[in-house]
Amino acid sequence: MDNKPLTPLPKWVQEQQHQSWQIEILIASGLIFFLTRIPKYLGDVFIQYAQATETGAESVILVIGALYFSRVLLIGFSINLLLRALWLAYLGVNFVYPNDINYEKLKYSDYFKEKTEQKADSVKRILLLEHFSSLSYSMTLMLTVMSFGIFSLLSVFYSLLSVISNRLYDSQEFGIFIMILFLFFSLGILDFLFFRVLKKYPAFSKWYYPIHRFYNFASLSFLFKREWLVLISNGRRWVIYPLFVFFFTVAFFLAADDVDRHMGDFDDFTLNLYESREFLDIPTFNVIKSSRYNNLLASDQKIESWCLSSDVITKNSAWAFIVYNKYMDYTLEEIMKEYEFQKGDFQTRQEIFANDRKFSDSISKYIKIKIDSVEISGNEWFYHRHPQTNEVGFKTYIALDSISKGYHKMHLDRLIIDQDSSFYFPFSSAAFFKE
Repeated sequence: MDNKPLTPLPKWVQEQQHQSWQIEILIASGLIFFLTRIPKYLGDVFIQYAQATETGAESVILVIGALYFSRVLLIGFSINLLLRALWLAYLGVNFVYPNDINYEKLKYSDYFKEKTEQKADSVKRILLLEHFSSLSYSMTLMLTVMSFGIFSLLSVFYSLLSVISNRLYDSQEFGIFIMILFLFFSLGILDFLFFRVLKKYPAFSKWYYPIHRFYNFASLSFLFKREWLVLISNGRRWVIYPLFVFFFTVAFFLAADDVDRHMGDFDDFTLNLYESREFLDIPTFNVIKSSRYNNLLASDQKIESWCLSSDVITKNSAWAFIVYNKYMDYTLEEIMKEYEFQKGDFQTRQEIFANDRKFSDSISKYIKIKIDSVEISGNEWFYHRHPQTNEVGFKTYIALDSISKGYHKMHLDRLIIDQDSSFYFPFSSAAFFKE
């Protein structure tokens, strides 16, 4: 069968090909600026999500996956921008001196001149860089679409599994494996290794094509599939596939390092590329974390757990703020049932005041506060939205007039209610100094 004749490229499109580098640099620069800020943004989104609802393995995987692919794209666009910068530098030199090397002024020996002339001249180097710059830009944009498609598939996949059984995917390793599987399908690697025979023979092709087409639409592969086939059918697969593996491997290390700094401690996906000090992660209460003190909070930092008003207390009172997380609901519900707390239908102001007392007593029973070994009782708790972090939680004021000057530690214990028992479990601690 003869190949279908190619559609001729209009002249105006050909002209645009030669001018596209300006838009290419603009897009690459903007996306690099955006992608460098993705880890902090994703970390904040994940914290808010984890506080408001129950998080499972799929939540962690999707957030880590988004961070991972953002690192892949950052590498791609950075390489493209670097190649374009070199291309412009070569182009500038060639514009000023279009006749290439002036060997007469160099006064090289015939042997050295012959060896130098064997290498590509300025024009060939410019054309070669143009080739690689355009290719890197196209491949990176294909990765962008591919990433979005993979996350769409992951969302659908986990939604279906959650309907069947949550236990089927209660593992970060399983989620990462599925993500890699979708990636290989989108790249066509698994398609090439296992399903090539289904494309080669007509009888199998008619059966396999609807499945292949469905996946292309579901993963958005149809947006770049033809261009990808052009790339791997005209280029060298043994170069292209390792190049993509290199992208994703480097991105893995970058993302693993970012996870620990922006998204909390995920033991299965945490890597510090340069930290080798021995006594950093040791079990001790003698730690001053900025998120534990309101006065030490950075402008863009979240509290996540709880905070004390200050690390150095100069007055006879302080306050503590506890972030309200979804996992607290079960125990709080049981406590408030015991206190007959009402959620509405009040007839008088006195009923509201009485209900406020029940609310405060419920939080006091849920959270026990100790300074050193002395329990602080009779706390009044208030529903509060932190003005800096916008986190919702519970706030209480603590009298410290009976506390001596010097170093102290505040300990918070949280009530845990199981089916057969209840007990207080260490929630968190923070040191402070009273002047």
